[in-house]
Amino acid sequence: MRKKLYALLLLSLTANFLYAQQLINGRIHCENKGIAEVVVTDGRNVTKTNSKGYYKLFVDGAQSYVYYSLPKHYESPLKNGIPVFYKEIVPHVDRYDFEIKKSVREQHKHTFVVWADPQIIDPEEFQLLEKVIDDIKGTQDIYNTSFHGISCGDIVFDRLNFFDNYKNSIGRFDFPFYQVLGNHDMDYSNETHESSRRSYQKAFGPDYYSFNIGNIHYIVLNDVFYYGYAYHYMGYIDGQQLEWLKKDLAQVAKGTTVMIALHIPTMYTDADTRPNMEKRQKNSLINNKAFYECLKGYNVHILAGHSHTQWNTVINDSITEHTHAAASAAWWQGEVGLDGTPKGYTVYEVDGNDIKWYFKGVGIDKDEQLKIYPVGTDAEHPTAFVANVFNYDPLWKVEWYENDVLKGDMEQYWGVDPLAKSLYAPGKNKKYSWLSYDHTNHLFKAVPADEHSQIKVVVTDRFGQKYTRTISEKKNNENNK
Repeated sequence: MRKKLYALLLLSLTANFLYAQQLINGRIHCENKGIAEVVVTDGRNVTKTNSKGYYKLFVDGAQSYVYYSLPKHYESPLKNGIPVFYKEIVPHVDRYDFEIKKSVREQHKHTFVVWADPQIIDPEEFQLLEKVIDDIKGTQDIYNTSFHGISCGDIVFDRLNFFDNYKNSIGRFDFPFYQVLGNHDMDYSNETHESSRRSYQKAFGPDYYSFNIGNIHYIVLNDVFYYGYAYHYMGYIDGQQLEWLKKDLAQVAKGTTVMIALHIPTMYTDADTRPNMEKRQKNSLINNKAFYECLKGYNVHILAGHSHTQWNTVINDSITEHTHAAASAAWWQGEVGLDGTPKGYTVYEVDGNDIKWYFKGVGIDKDEQLKIYPVGTDAEHPTAFVANVFNYDPLWKVEWYENDVLKGDMEQYWGVDPLAKSLYAPGKNKKYSWLSYDHTNHLFKAVPADEHSQIKVVVTDRFGQKYTRTISEKKNNENNK
């Protein structure tokens, strides 16, 4: 009797496994020549193509897509600027082939831009987005390299019906523009985290994936976890995605430089000590330790958005996080974000394994990396002049001169940018009553001997590039030369 029950149980488990798993196959090729060692996945299971470009993969019944990790020196087809590296899994279809093409440009040196939070809510805001796109196209023109872009989420502001309009806008780019899911890109009317991604996936494909360009391995993750009711979410990478991340990185040699794009930053700035747990859950990755554990042995840069502020966090010797100011600044309500950083994006220059980066404001020169305010502008520091160094990190140096005499380093402090404070005082904005400035740690101050002295600020970034601004008069002088 026991043997019969055991046999029935085993048969049941086997039947469930067979029902849940489907064996698919296919080929990845370029001009009908198979490409070996290409990683293929359904978001849970991972395999590689053989020497002739063929693969076999057991796909989970709950998974929606089969897709590949683009190998270096190749490009995926583009549709409206979006790389099409995936196919929807269809019942009773077991063959999925992919054709890719050789990269037009050599990839050892390449350039990419990152923007975050365009967050479109009204149709007329697409006209404002066009100005950002024009600026990026101008930046692209100065580089004779392979070029791509990454959007770190909040593509729209809960208007999921605008996804097609957004794709039409970025279709002006002649380079691949990879997308990340943000908390305002989700179906909040659906019941589960899994179903909250449907509209995004229909428009852009899988919400986590990887690709390779030159020596760099790129990974896109979804770290917005929907509770299942009324716009409640937290920064969290679920177990299935973490397991997939481990499998994906297992195909990548230790020591490789890895760029990981997601929406919610994995860590607050050190100076941000907000006690509200709900805010902390919504603004940082609550399981970041498990995430960082997966990244050991790699040189990692994390690319995030969400905050509408710009900051850089050195998490440890091998992980640096870049949180990007919004392409929309403050939801298209002004030209600067909540921390005073101009509307803009960040440019990353890659040379082999080496990466350099700089912030680029829309409509302003790339050398405009700081803004200085004369003595008396900031009421909280009435005897000091103030500098906002947008893309500051701990390896930068901020020095000041009074009447051409070096006085030393400026004092870093945690505070509010004077312009952002004047623009975004709580309750001032007519469209968004909740809109308010935010604090930042990339502010610096110094007190001159004479408030009418000529002041010069020289900022040196981590790559040795110097940026200079001067002021020669008291409050209300806008000549930040």
